[in-house]
Amino acid sequence: MWLVLCDPADRAAGWAYEGLRARGLAPLEQLSPQTLLGSTRTAHRVDRLGARFELSLPDGRVLDSRDVDGVLNRVASAPFGYLPFTTHADAVYAAEELSALLRSLLTCLAPVSVNPPCRYGLCGAWRSTAEWTALAIRAGLPVPPARISSSPDPEPRRPPAGRGDVLVLGEHVFGAPTTEDEEPYVRLARLAELDLLGVDLHCEDGQPAVFAGASPLPDLRPGGDPFLDRLLEHLTALSAGAP
Repeated sequence: MWLVLCDPADRAAGWAYEGLRARGLAPLEQLSPQTLLGSTRTAHRVDRLGARFELSLPDGRVLDSRDVDGVLNRVASAPFGYLPFTTHADAVYAAEELSALLRSLLTCLAPVSVNPPCRYGLCGAWRSTAEWTALAIRAGLPVPPARISSSPDPEPRRPPAGRGDVLVLGEHVFGAPTTEDEEPYVRLARLAELDLLGVDLHCEDGQPAVFAGASPLPDLRPGGDPFLDRLLEHLTALSAGAP
């Protein structure tokens, strides 16, 4: 089976789910992190053979990670809003435990996931503006002048959802200006260690577009049908390449 893992409010993920269904990808499930963590029964095993899990879905079916062929991972953070604790210390402890469990469950699916979890994010690394700009320069993208302050930016609570002016999926690029070389966008995704990357551009007064940011959680809809066609191919190829 194939999965789209996302927050219930993620409209871009819902659009991708419907598009994949229309293209015949089945069985296909759209699940939220709330469902993964709120299962009435969860069995999570880590041993010398690897890691795997089984959990009961709301309709009574059992989801076994070994039966998953491919995953579009759009999980940005673990859901903590429902935690029924009266003290801040208890809530923080429970949140950390749930986040660790969710990361471990997602790691079980990492070999067949688009944007698997990593040390710095559940669907790819969170990066500051300066870090993304440095990677963009290494990739060969034009960037605006940098402004550096001695005051650190506060850490974001979750990765920002980029506009996705340009989408990169594997070696394929969607939305790049027709006059530009697409290879720098692919290089940026490789440097960021992401299968799927959204790159935001800024244009002003008829000047060439410059790099304005990037996100592992972009809006997918600007890619249209060509993006969905490629996403279908990408997902169905994941299980073939999994160990």
